Amino acid sequence: MIRHFLCAAATTLCLVPAHAAVKTYDWSFTGGFLEYYGAPKKATLQGSFIVNDLDANGKFDTSELVSLEYSFKDYVKCSGCMIDSFAWIPGQAPEFSIHYSYHDGGDFSMNEMLHTGVRYSFSVRSGLNEPYYGSGYWTPDVKWSVSAVPEPQTWLMLGAGLFAIGSVARRRKAS
Repeated sequence: MIRHFLCAAATTLCLVPAHAAVKTYDWSFTGGFLEYYGAPKKATLQGSFIVNDLDANGKFDTSELVSLEYSFKDYVKCSGCMIDSFAWIPGQAPEFSIHYSYHDGGDFSMNEMLHTGVRYSFSVRSGLNEPYYGSGYWTPDVKWSVSAVPEPQTWLMLGAGLFAIGSVARRRKAS
């Protein structure tokens, strides 16, 4: 009897970390972005985010954000990066506002801002060249996608569980 209880307790203990695991998602926005002057430009903005549903409500906000990557920067960890807001409900477009600012103390500076559903902008200034910048607003034809990134620990836990079930079945046959 005690053996059955210990087996059930060990199985339950193995399932607890699987439920609380963080999840990684890739996101992208593709379509027309209306420049300040001129026709809409086709562009794709993409990145990824890692979230942990701490309150287990299926909705994610800034407090549950572990990482938000865009334009080769993790906005949670980099200096000069700021996350103004983040909200995402699976099945809907993620909504966030982020910006990045860098100045080397000399002639070089770089600024970047992305507010999903509203606008994006960037500027790079150098003492050697004319400033390079771009800015625009979202148009209604922008398409979004969010896809889950497969996590290896899920497959590892499945394999461990199947191995345990096979071991128990083999042990029962031997007895």
